[in-house]
Amino acid sequence: MKWTKAEMNIISQYTRTMKSVKDICFELDASGFMRTYKSVTRKIESMGWSRPTDVTNTGLLPRILIFDIETTPMPVWVWDFGKQYVPHTNIVRDKSGGQKFWYVLSWAAKWLYDENILSDVLTPEEAVARDDKRILDSVWKLIDEADIVIAHNGDRFDIRKLNARFILNDMNPPSPYKSIDTLKIARKEFAFSSNKQDFLTKTFGLSEKLKTEFQLWIDCMNGNKERLAEMLKYNKGDVVGLEQLYLKLRPYIKNHPNLGVLMDTSVCPSCGSKNIKPSDATYFTSSNEFPVYRCGGCHSPFIRSKSSISTGSTELRSIAR
Repeated sequence: MKWTKAEMNIISQYTRTMKSVKDICFELDASGFMRTYKSVTRKIESMGWSRPTDVTNTGLLPRILIFDIETTPMPVWVWDFGKQYVPHTNIVRDKSGGQKFWYVLSWAAKWLYDENILSDVLTPEEAVARDDKRILDSVWKLIDEADIVIAHNGDRFDIRKLNARFILNDMNPPSPYKSIDTLKIARKEFAFSSNKQDFLTKTFGLSEKLKTEFQLWIDCMNGNKERLAEMLKYNKGDVVGLEQLYLKLRPYIKNHPNLGVLMDTSVCPSCGSKNIKPSDATYFTSSNEFPVYRCGGCHSPFIRSKSSISTGSTELRSIAR
């Protein structure tokens, strides 16, 4: 029997909380879902999920922020429909003569493994005035705390959009951080039929994006309070699915920021777990051979940079092209 969205939301707590499989089974039963301990265990294993308790103390982990923003479209003058170049001079102007540029409607975020979803949305008055300064301040403070930020298409969209609004509002850049873009990972490491978050979460049976229509954005720009609340709910849903997607893709991320450097200890570079196991595999470079280890928590493979098992020196190298 196919797992429902409500069931997936419950069992996904396994990756974010200290709840055991038994605890989750009790919660499923209390919610009216008939799932056995064995079926829950198999589903968790098929998703590749692991508990945060694989890390000795989640409080020692770097600050990893998962976030998503929603922005407005821009009203422009065009002569016809279809794909075309629209110059910036065609942006519609307001009564004062100012161009109606895009702005941020809402943002949602959560720290990795934390159940709390942080968020902010414009008030009806701010939406009509196109004034996003208040919510920019709140999301800036979160990003400024983060060691790593995670977003889907974040490098091209979310981060650059926020930076544009930051500088236009005379705000300083946040403190330096590393970025993980799940869209880039999906494109680089796999050949999915689509790399959109909505498609990937549906494919993996994760929390799916809520259904929306373009009119939602128009209503929000017009200051509709109920629709702004709906936008925030949609935004929060994206973050829940994004965290699950990141955890699913994590073992395949080859250039994951090294958590061991940030934690200043010998742990899994991807998840921070000390449950490290040697394997029979080896990894070759142009000059050395290294033993491959695998994390018992997130199952990512990796090598130790100072544990070469080469017995002789190699003086010849191929030419880099």
